[in-house]
Amino acid sequence: MRKWTWVIVTFIVILMVGGYAFSRHQSIEKQYHVDMENAAAAINDENYSAAETYFQAALTRRNNDSVATHRLRQTKVFVTAMSQLENHRFSTSKKTFAQVYKIHHGSKVLNLCAHEKITEIGKVQKNITKYNKVIKYARELNEAQEFSLSNVQLDSLFNTKEFKKGYYTSLWKTAKQIQKSNKTGLSQAVMPGSTSSSAQSPSSNNSSADNTTTGATSGSSNSNGVSSLPAPNLSSSEKQAADNYSGSNEYTVTKKDTELNGKVITQAQINAARQELGTKSNQFSDQDIRNIIKEAAQKGISVSEAAQ
Repeated sequence: MRKWTWVIVTFIVILMVGGYAFSRHQSIEKQYHVDMENAAAAINDENYSAAETYFQAALTRRNNDSVATHRLRQTKVFVTAMSQLENHRFSTSKKTFAQVYKIHHGSKVLNLCAHEKITEIGKVQKNITKYNKVIKYARELNEAQEFSLSNVQLDSLFNTKEFKKGYYTSLWKTAKQIQKSNKTGLSQAVMPGSTSSSAQSPSSNNSSADNTTTGATSGSSNSNGVSSLPAPNLSSSEKQAADNYSGSNEYTVTKKDTELNGKVITQAQINAARQELGTKSNQFSDQDIRNIIKEAAQKGISVSEAAQ
């Protein structure tokens, strides 16, 4: 009888221990799944530090669990890539984002986000190249004392919504510095007795009909509140093209029109050409003078001969 009693007691103990172990295992498994769900929710909310904490908690429920391990690593790589992007390390962050979706058993949400960031970075890099070209040309025009035309190039950037994003902060600052220099140059150009002012408005003393043409390109305040002087005088055909243009902050003069052999024709060159042409120069706009200078250089003749 005693023997059977011990057998029964032992069986009961085994059942209790087994039941406790099973119950504990079930509780741990349940908590593991809760941690993984919370981590996924944190990723959806872009709370990556919280997601890392939940993945680490899940690994305490299941040691060396491959899914939790890979997603924890994936989250850390994504956070690193985001940090690099915020510091404008575009090429580096692009490569780091590419590592995100190469991790097996990773989060589909992070995979999608990584792809989107790579696409976004590609667009930013193309824009940086494009904006740098505009800024370079604006600087060349500034150095050639073509301040109004330089501002036109800068306005094309400042009026672009994309250019206002934080990715282009350094370019924005550079553009603002050139704009400030243009403002200084323009303010000096209109000082009484300034030769630059008379050079930019050679027909200012002409008849009222001529003044009407000049007035079409007279100075105004742009969207940034920076006052600008009259743009280079336009011929009748140029004025008509400008009137037909539906955009804003734009003249009909293109980059190619202002250059000779790849270099901007300076205001000093225009002034020298006007001096050579004498009183006859009053009938030409600044762009007409540029065209004459280019024709003279191309044909190897003088400016006065090219003007005839």
